[in-house]
Amino acid sequence: MKLFAALGLAAAVTAYGGPSLAQDYPTRPITIVNPYSAGGPADLISRTLAESMTKTLGQPVVVENRPGAATAIAATYVAQANPDGYTLLIAGSPTHVITPALQKVNYKGIEDFAPVATVALVPNVLVVAAKSGIKTVDELVAKAKSAPDAVSFASVGNGSLPHLSAVLFEQRTGTKLVHIPYQGAAPAVVDLLAGNVDMGFLNAPPMMAHFASGDLIPLAVAASERSAQLPDVPTMEELGYGNFQMSTWYGISAPAGTPDDVVAKLDDALSTALKDPDISGRLTKLGVEPFFKPAKEFASFLAEDAKRMLALLDAAGVKPQ
Repeated sequence: MKLFAALGLAAAVTAYGGPSLAQDYPTRPITIVNPYSAGGPADLISRTLAESMTKTLGQPVVVENRPGAATAIAATYVAQANPDGYTLLIAGSPTHVITPALQKVNYKGIEDFAPVATVALVPNVLVVAAKSGIKTVDELVAKAKSAPDAVSFASVGNGSLPHLSAVLFEQRTGTKLVHIPYQGAAPAVVDLLAGNVDMGFLNAPPMMAHFASGDLIPLAVAASERSAQLPDVPTMEELGYGNFQMSTWYGISAPAGTPDDVVAKLDDALSTALKDPDISGRLTKLGVEPFFKPAKEFASFLAEDAKRMLALLDAAGVKPQ
């Protein structure tokens, strides 16, 4: 798939910010547009940060949910908004990379946005059922190598992060797995518990009760650092499987052309929020880990994320619709 050009990947490092135009910003309410339904991680992260940003910026920061079209409805709305800092997007790999690669959208995944900052990470964990008898990643790899195409993994859909995480696992371990896509994490967990599927790379928060009961076993974290929720569980990198940053990240993006000084003020407000022990503590209780990278670092992070995700989509054979 020739997807890199379509996404304007090279623009990731240069698209943040425009000329200085808004020294008095903000003078009216700011809206963070959430591409998911109310109550999910993105919604909770947005609303928690919005409280702190309201205090810091002196204007109301509100959250508006615009779910649908695999995040494209919200992303299109923000990409086409005035680049004045009053309409923002809580973004991630789906909004900027995966959805534009897999379906026709009315925006360019990276080029049409100014990255402001990354804000949060929800760890994805390699998990198996306790009844499987598997207790380590090495044991799982050995089982998969002994019986090619016999070990199955759950995902929440073709091209989803759990799907691509398993594809990366195959590449790093030299195994071949069977993909079982589900309509969401809940049915995937049900089948994991029942032993109908062998493994999955899934968000940690909904798994915590099953980890506590011993019904599910967390083998490794798909992130660059151990999870605060699972401090005793190693990362895939620690176990020798290379850089395996495949957890769900969230950032704040603005329309491309947003003035540099506006991006800087938003960046500072987000940094202030995440340094606040009350805010960071509330996020941690939700199973979310603060993950701050300012605008330029976010741009570089996004470019690397796009390269990794697009390569995995190619490897998985997921085709644009």
